[in-house]
Amino acid sequence: MIEYIEKDLTTVGMGIVAHGVNCQHKMGSGVAKAIIEKWPTAYNVYMAEPKGKAMLGTANMIAVGELSDQLWVANCYTQVFYGYGGGQYADADAIERSIGQVAQWADIYDLPIFMPKIGCGLGGLKWEDVLPGVERISEKYNRVTIYICDLPIGK
Repeated sequence: MIEYIEKDLTTVGMGIVAHGVNCQHKMGSGVAKAIIEKWPTAYNVYMAEPKGKAMLGTANMIAVGELSDQLWVANCYTQVFYGYGGGQYADADAIERSIGQVAQWADIYDLPIFMPKIGCGLGGLKWEDVLPGVERISEKYNRVTIYICDLPIGK
């Protein structure tokens, strides 16, 4: 099930916070910046992973809560490169594959997923291009609730 809610991703107390990252070890703006400020372990794991196109479509699951099985950050490798000029960097297929990995994890641990309209900020995609893939994942893992958080970070 997909639900749209007003929630700051950095205020999630239980579940999986999924966000998009590039494959270049650059995580300094947008949602990623807010996540690394809140949960620096997510950045440390990201920097320890290989960089480059081979990571595209994968996801790292990082335990960040006091109870290690209750709060996770998912670094979803959704784009090879990054930029700020309004270009398209995110890849809708990579988003679907990485969110699929996150949903499999969520299904195993019986946790909800919280995510922004992934790939639609600095990634340059439109939500209508990403949503069909998220819907397919939601149908496959129908016990998992995917919350799309529309409230800006820090609000």
